[in-house]
Amino acid sequence: MIRMLFLLFLLIGVAFSLQPAANAEEEIVVKPGDSIQKAIAQVPEGSTILVKKGQYNGSLLIEKSVQLIGEEGAIIAGDGSGNVIEVKAPNVIIENFIIEKSGKRGTDAGIWVESSNNLIKDNVFKEIYYGIYIQKGRFNRIIDNQITGYDGHFSQKGNGVHLFYAEETELTGNVIRQVQDGIYFDFAKDSTVKGNKVEGSRYGYHVMYAKKGLLNDNISTKNITGVMIMDAEDFDITDNVINENLDYRGHGILIFDSDRINIINNRVTFNNTGLSLQDARDCKIESNVFAGNYIGLDLKDKNERNTMINNNFIGNIVQTKIFTSVEPMDLNGQGNYWDDYSGMDLNGDGIGEIPYESGKLFDKLVEENPMLQFFFESPTIKLWSSIEKIFPAFSGEKGMDRYPYTQPVQYEADKTGLDAERNWLAGLIGIVMVSLGITIFYRGRVL
Repeated sequence: MIRMLFLLFLLIGVAFSLQPAANAEEEIVVKPGDSIQKAIAQVPEGSTILVKKGQYNGSLLIEKSVQLIGEEGAIIAGDGSGNVIEVKAPNVIIENFIIEKSGKRGTDAGIWVESSNNLIKDNVFKEIYYGIYIQKGRFNRIIDNQITGYDGHFSQKGNGVHLFYAEETELTGNVIRQVQDGIYFDFAKDSTVKGNKVEGSRYGYHVMYAKKGLLNDNISTKNITGVMIMDAEDFDITDNVINENLDYRGHGILIFDSDRINIINNRVTFNNTGLSLQDARDCKIESNVFAGNYIGLDLKDKNERNTMINNNFIGNIVQTKIFTSVEPMDLNGQGNYWDDYSGMDLNGDGIGEIPYESGKLFDKLVEENPMLQFFFESPTIKLWSSIEKIFPAFSGEKGMDRYPYTQPVQYEADKTGLDAERNWLAGLIGIVMVSLGITIFYRGRVL
């Protein structure tokens, strides 16, 4: 009897296993003329919707976990009001679409998200107010998108990517142009931003009231300010290229009223102001290049317990602009290279014998009369600088670097590049010499 019951239950189980599951994941295809919204409504959770090339008008509301994958040339076009796509469910994928024509008010966006664990990848956003707006979601990934805002002044635009109370968001490989701020961290936490580029906007990367984040290997160019850090804590700004942010109001990097911001191994070049510290505390500034800026270093308000070592300040018209008391920022006998330092290294340890002095009278005069910058590095100004060293009362505030280097700092990447160049040159010379030897040997035998 027991055996009969066992066989009966086994047969029933096999029969049920052969029936199609009511909620099985599906893969369906949407063609021009079909409705993507109807497809989303009809498919079960976890399904994949493949959207063929063509234009699909109207906004979308996604309230279930689906994968929305576009064929090359698939366009989702809003009607110029509200969000183009609104995501309220978690575990949604939106990939390979052209997304355009959002509204122009409030937080209208190409994609507006209020859920977690979503992937937005390989999309092109055009004519949008905000590109992607994340509201309080976690573990969202935004990868390899191109975002371009509406035409017009930045004050009439939203941001490329806005993270509002978002946590553990990953942004990688995105290119953002012509928006208000490229990536805005608004009370965001634990953000990771790598390999992105922001161009032609107000602020490239705007960190406001945010905590714990990483900006690594990004580019910020031709904006008003490259990186703006305000009222933030515990951010690492590493290995970025920040250049040509030349607006007279702008900066390469500005740190305002923030704590524990690490600025390491960045290239900050050809900006109006390279680095500005304003009420910065416990920050570490190390192994950066500040070159070709109008002002290399700007210190305002009260900056406390910051360290600045192994940086190169080269070719800045005004090396430092300091109108506040300065505490030493060198550390353990390590300082920085300032190309306008003319002190001597008497014992050959690579460190000048007298501290680097900032806030020169010439710098203040240039601030008052910008036309004087044309005399930068002229013999007259060099003589003036020498007189200031003899009569220091002529100078402004003293510098913060007691261990100035007499030669530029060589970084590992520079050394690697130099070694590669030397190896290439040596190889070329070797090939030429071998060829010449063979030619001489051959001609000698013929003669």
